Amino acid sequence: MQMAKFHVWSNKIKTFFIEEIKNFTKDFINPRHILLKCTYFFLLSAVVILWPQLTIHQKSLGLTEYQTGTIEAVVSASHIIFPILGGCVGDKVGNYKILMAFFSLISGVVAYSFTWIPSAVIEIPASNTNGSLPNSSFEANSSASSSVIKVTDENQLEITFWIYLCVRLLYAIFFAVTYIFFDAAVMANTQNADVNYGYQRAWGIMGSFVSSYLGGVIVGKTGSFTEIFYISAALQTVSAFLMLKVNINFKIPAVSLTNNFFQQLFTPEPILLIGVLFFAGMFSGYFETFMYLFLFDLGGSTELLGLTVTVGAPFEFVMTLVTCNMAKSFGYGPFITLGVLLHAVHHFGVCLIENPWWILPLEAIGSASDGFLMTASMGYLTFLCPTETIASFRGLFAIIHDGTGKMLGTLIGTELRKYLTHKEILAIWGSIAVATAITYYSAYYTLKKYRSTSNSTEHELEPEQKGTNSNKELSRIDNKACET
Repeated sequence: MQMAKFHVWSNKIKTFFIEEIKNFTKDFINPRHILLKCTYFFLLSAVVILWPQLTIHQKSLGLTEYQTGTIEAVVSASHIIFPILGGCVGDKVGNYKILMAFFSLISGVVAYSFTWIPSAVIEIPASNTNGSLPNSSFEANSSASSSVIKVTDENQLEITFWIYLCVRLLYAIFFAVTYIFFDAAVMANTQNADVNYGYQRAWGIMGSFVSSYLGGVIVGKTGSFTEIFYISAALQTVSAFLMLKVNINFKIPAVSLTNNFFQQLFTPEPILLIGVLFFAGMFSGYFETFMYLFLFDLGGSTELLGLTVTVGAPFEFVMTLVTCNMAKSFGYGPFITLGVLLHAVHHFGVCLIENPWWILPLEAIGSASDGFLMTASMGYLTFLCPTETIASFRGLFAIIHDGTGKMLGTLIGTELRKYLTHKEILAIWGSIAVATAITYYSAYYTLKKYRSTSNSTEHELEPEQKGTNSNKELSRIDNKACET
């Protein structure tokens, strides 16, 4: 009996993966979808080529660990305001592709401006120190026996901090709004043009795969961060031109945005999703801010920092493809829960490493977690929200995860660093992740059981039982994913 069940399930899984490969191949060669894939590829490449190197870049300019935590907390705070504003503007405008391209272009200009930030670190001959340097401090890894000693000018440090904070904040704002606009555009096409969201987003992950390692190699070979900022600016510019060809002409401007938004928001499913994304953002905020400094302190190189995303990206790629279709059969809740649990495994694993190279298999787990969590969350959002308010909801969820959640996680973690080690703090966030997963799935299962008991046909929890909440006005329109 057990063997028979095993064969039935193995045949189902085999059939699923065969169909998945066929669907992926069909989508890959569809000329209408190539533009979306290319835009995701260049857009995420532009930010990920910088992502692992930013905290090390701050360290090279002389900024302290506390200043790094402050910068990332302020950046997260910016996501509390601007994503929802951008989403609301997008929904009110309807066809916002020119605005989207403009923000991408500005993001490129700001990425270039990182090269103008002055360093607070100065080099002086060891013979000139005489054991006393007013208004300066020795770099932690410098020694008196070196022919040249690097010191931090405390007066310049404050100037560098404020300039860096302004540039980093502007980049975060413009890129966040750009990404939310484009992500919402793809989600709108998912609802109205039979576009598979996961298949398109997966190519952004492949862009991360290439650009992360490339960024680490460039910094390691040149000993400079300037080149990766140039490349990022160029990639943002290419993305801007591609966005001008994305078709969202079918998106009707929202007439009564506020009423529709709040009516859809205050229902059980969105509230549960908001809750789990908030806590996911909290334990991710600290990790993303300090992981690269932690690895650098363990002896990791810039190439290793770049490899963290490169090694993890294929796993996120596969899990994104699997999640986008399997969630339609099994529900989004189990995949969201699994994503959070894998985050916990990721955090606990990092607590145990002494050799920085062990981060690579752990990053595979962390990337698989993102593939489950973010793909399932965005798929769930696409199912829950109508086209006319989808950009606003995408902005709201960015506020919850990337804004409020990451900001609090970074602030709390930065303060805890005064008393605890990185490993102890990571263990705390890992425990929070386990508690979050258990609580979310319990609530999800309870709500699912309640829906089933009440025989609700108007608002089912499982996506396979109900079509997308698209606008009735849009159902008769023959849409394309992009203009040709």
